[in-house]
Amino acid sequence: MLAVSLISGIAICYVLPVVGTVLLARRRKGIGKAFFCGMLAFAVSQLIIRVPLLQLVLPEFSWYTVLPLYPWRYGLFLGLTAGLAEESARWIAVKCFLKGKDSFGHGLAFGLGHGGIEAMLLVGPNMIAGLGVVLGEGAAMFPASAADVMTAGTERLIAMLFHTGASLIVLYGVRKGRVLWYWAAAVALHTAADAAVVILPKVFGAGTLGIELWAAVAAGITFALGCWLFCNRRENVKRGYLTESSGKRTERSK
Repeated sequence: MLAVSLISGIAICYVLPVVGTVLLARRRKGIGKAFFCGMLAFAVSQLIIRVPLLQLVLPEFSWYTVLPLYPWRYGLFLGLTAGLAEESARWIAVKCFLKGKDSFGHGLAFGLGHGGIEAMLLVGPNMIAGLGVVLGEGAAMFPASAADVMTAGTERLIAMLFHTGASLIVLYGVRKGRVLWYWAAAVALHTAADAAVVILPKVFGAGTLGIELWAAVAAGITFALGCWLFCNRRENVKRGYLTESSGKRTERSK
């Protein structure tokens, strides 16, 4: 059972984003570029900018060293900085590198790239190593249970759903020409989703299930909002992104 859980987790981290992008690429040009831009947005915003600041620079300041003593402030700080970093990176990547590639499919691919590379780098390697231990030395040598592994895999699914929704929101803002409002909405949703990881257990005593339920709700709302923006018939026809022919709705090709 543990080996099956690890294989499922590896598939979520690596196979899902790649296969999803390949399927999207069969229907629209520029999907691969959107996918790699999403990967780049995460790598730059988190691995190159935010994480080094949190680990190497901010600990030198006394106000930051005592911040974990205040769960609300600490959670909101971590959530807000994650939102500002990642949503700004999305905005820049879409604005600079995806001009004219702003369809629903491009937004999905961007989100898969962003959430996919996060899973591939932060979770996938541990699952691959764990599978090697289980197959080579036995399940007793692996420090986590099958339930723990499935929880980690589910968490990655939820994260990809959130990143896809946030990518759709920011992409639509760029396409609509009112990016500031949609960027701010994505930052707010990102803050709410990430801050809860600290606040729920420290303030409300929530366990893993409570945290994951909150993350799932936040991701669902974000993804639903992103989809609604692109499926809003009246607004998209008004803006010229959709045309109506013979009573049917069709998207203009990009």
